[in-house]
Amino acid sequence: MLQKFIQKIKKFYRIKIIFHLPKKNNLLLYDEIHSSVLREIIKRDFNIFKTREIEIYFWIFIKQIIFLDFRFKTYSRNYIKYISPQIIITFNDTKPRFYELSNFFQSITFISIQNGLRDEADFKNYFISSKFKCDHFFAINKYYIKEYKKFIQSKYHILGRFTNNIVKVKKTKISNDFLLISQYEEKKDNLNNFYIKLLGYLNLYFINSNKKLHILLRKKDPEVQKQEIKFYKKFFKFNCVFHKTLKWKESYKTLDQFENIIFMHSTLGYEAISRKKKVAMFPPKKIKYCDYWFGWPAPFQKKYNFFSAKNLRFNEVKRVLNNVYSCSQLEWEKKYYGTIKDKLPIDQNNSKLKKTIFNSL
Repeated sequence: MLQKFIQKIKKFYRIKIIFHLPKKNNLLLYDEIHSSVLREIIKRDFNIFKTREIEIYFWIFIKQIIFLDFRFKTYSRNYIKYISPQIIITFNDTKPRFYELSNFFQSITFISIQNGLRDEADFKNYFISSKFKCDHFFAINKYYIKEYKKFIQSKYHILGRFTNNIVKVKKTKISNDFLLISQYEEKKDNLNNFYIKLLGYLNLYFINSNKKLHILLRKKDPEVQKQEIKFYKKFFKFNCVFHKTLKWKESYKTLDQFENIIFMHSTLGYEAISRKKKVAMFPPKKIKYCDYWFGWPAPFQKKYNFFSAKNLRFNEVKRVLNNVYSCSQLEWEKKYYGTIKDKLPIDQNNSKLKKTIFNSL
């Protein structure tokens, strides 16, 4: 019976069974995403509880076999009991189980860090309860806190984007070209249709312009990058320059080279704002089934119209790109940067997060 169960689990979830016990540690990362970033931030060792490439410690799991309880939630609790951490951290802020565990372990400090931009549909899909809680929640900006508070009881902090906080801003080298932050996605949905329409207008603009377009590819896998490049070549009938990155820091280094940035609604686009780039934004009107605008959940501001399209038409695309291109860096920082810098502030070297972690140990 046990063998059949393990085979079934491996087949469906590709679980790795480990036959030794994990080392105990007072710091645990829940979900392996951004483990290397956390290590760089706090510069110390910690345990990782994997929820993607799942690892099961057999001698912790064996109790569940005895009681015929094969739930992953039960295993999560038993693992945490064995490790006995003082702090559990996650960068997966939309994981309901993390907040449920916080309710179960009252003596452990739970810290959740917002991983990227969220939209109204995300909150409706992921947070099915208003009774979640954790001890500390680090949000990208002050506007998100109001939304998270509807579902998660916590002490809130404004952090900005934790990876953006690490990488120092480099000097701009290219001021006459545009860099498009790719939002290539293989799946087809309404958002993808909006992006395809935008690419058509960008093609029309640049094919009749002496300006050059560069594209920062979204994917890190070299094989997938080939598909991404092929995708763009279908739309652009002019020579554009593709920038490949294999590691997350390289995206910031590429971004910093350019003065003029184009994006739809990517987190990296908001990070470009914090790095004082001139941005041309083309936000979709809807994401999934919910209304959306630049800066959501902050209130919409008409003063953003200089650099943000009112609708997706060629004349609007042309207007916004011309506005941003003709605006000097000095004028941008004087007139526009101050109005949007709160969308993604910078906390240098994540000092607030580090202070909270080390004060809790």
